[in-house]
Amino acid sequence: MLAAKEEQLRAFQEEMAALKENLLADEKEPCCVPQRSAAKDTCRLHRENDQIMSNMEQWTKEQKIANEKLGNKLREQVKYIAKLTGEKDSILLLYTEFKKHSHGQVIYTPSVPGMV
Repeated sequence: MLAAKEEQLRAFQEEMAALKENLLADEKEPCCVPQRSAAKDTCRLHRENDQIMSNMEQWTKEQKIANEKLGNKLREQVKYIAKLTGEKDSILLLYTEFKKHSHGQVIYTPSVPGMV
């Protein structure tokens, strides 16, 4: 999941670079001539596009950080679950051995293969 988000981030960055190149090429052409309202609209659209791209870049950075934090939490939880499972099986095994010696009847099969 994290790798997919990083790939998405790279794609956004490449797209942003291409859009910036196009914007710079467009800005070299005279677009802000006061007599033409269409030219003013083009300049306004360029500024809005820059703002959108900036916002998008910030959002992708925030998503990457959030995904890294989530990935770390998930890894910690998986380790903790594995530890708890091992402890549970150990306790159940001890309990079974205790019961077997006390009553001679209880048979326990652990949930972890190979554990006796």
